[in-house]
Amino acid sequence: MRKAPALAMVLLLVTALVVPVTWPRPEQTVCTTDLVQARAVAGLANFSAWLRRNGATGFIGEIGWPADRDAQQWTGVAEAWYSAADVIGLPVTAWAAGTWPANYPMAVYRPVAHGMDVDVPGPQARVVERHGTAAGYLRGVNLAAGSFATSEVNGGFGSANPGRYGHDYTYETPQSYEFLAGRGVRLVRLAVNWERLQPTPFGPLSVTEVARVRAALDHAEAAGLLVVLDLHGYGDFALGGGPHQQTLLRLGGPGLPTTALADFWRRMAVEADNPAVIGLGLLNEPTRLAADGRAGALLWERAAQQSVDAIRATGDRRALLVSGYIPMGPPSWGLMHPRAWIRDPLHRVAYESHAYFDYDGSGHYWRTYTDELRDVTWPRPTLCQQLTPMNRQVLQW
Repeated sequence: MRKAPALAMVLLLVTALVVPVTWPRPEQTVCTTDLVQARAVAGLANFSAWLRRNGATGFIGEIGWPADRDAQQWTGVAEAWYSAADVIGLPVTAWAAGTWPANYPMAVYRPVAHGMDVDVPGPQARVVERHGTAAGYLRGVNLAAGSFATSEVNGGFGSANPGRYGHDYTYETPQSYEFLAGRGVRLVRLAVNWERLQPTPFGPLSVTEVARVRAALDHAEAAGLLVVLDLHGYGDFALGGGPHQQTLLRLGGPGLPTTALADFWRRMAVEADNPAVIGLGLLNEPTRLAADGRAGALLWERAAQQSVDAIRATGDRRALLVSGYIPMGPPSWGLMHPRAWIRDPLHRVAYESHAYFDYDGSGHYWRTYTDELRDVTWPRPTLCQQLTPMNRQVLQW
């Protein structure tokens, strides 16, 4: 396997882990050709404006679009969106690579037939590769297989029934990482699952599952890739499962106080000590909490701050990625969080948003592109948007 040169890795770590990078870049205008494209770019303009007002930096942890129905039109939206992200200087990981079935329409990279090695590019790869890593920002893909077969899709899942490794879920092979590196991918957002890693809130981590994650990180390092470790959950925790009754706990409620997430990260930050890991994603999409609306947003702000504090108390200096409470897509960013809320003594936090182009930002793409165009009414975006680059970066090559 190809090893990253020792000097290059040292320089990489000095840049990525010690000093947030700043640089002056001029404003630019990005023009689109239809209203769905304009809506997507306007969303990025909203997100970048919030970052600028708050002196903050950002990260797009997910962006995805389908390659089946209306693929040409959605690819046009993606091209316009990535052009805007290039201007802003946003680090981006596209959704998604992994051991997807052949009929999954949003696989950027997947295995051939029923193999385990990710070695085939999907149609989306052309856009992702055209807008790869450049001076000032990292680009790459999500690796999702570690989050497969969890409570979102499996009613029998739980801490007592976490699934069979290599069958229900997996982490990518060394050959997969080598393939991605060969395609120009430089950053992977590696999905892991809370219940598999810590079967009991406030309890010890699973030695077996931690070893699997550490092996995956070793594979990434050997291929010269950088990693954001993504706790891929939604704020609930499934106790039991299988022959035992599944009980869903919600973050901030009985049995799962907000300090439970901080406890997880206090332990996991120490275990995820591979030099390839340049960022820790606190929680993928905090949407299933013990409170809703503004109360849910405030609950999440408290939980995120506690996790940041717990990680920093270990001496960890890496970038921390903090998602927003729903709605968290770029067009709606700021509705629930008018101001940046994390206090980090190292100033190494990036706020994380997820971008999907359908009308509700869900990524389901149920409607035709014609329907989407018809429903872009109010507010009606302009076809050209002036974009201001971020002047600060914490996820850096």
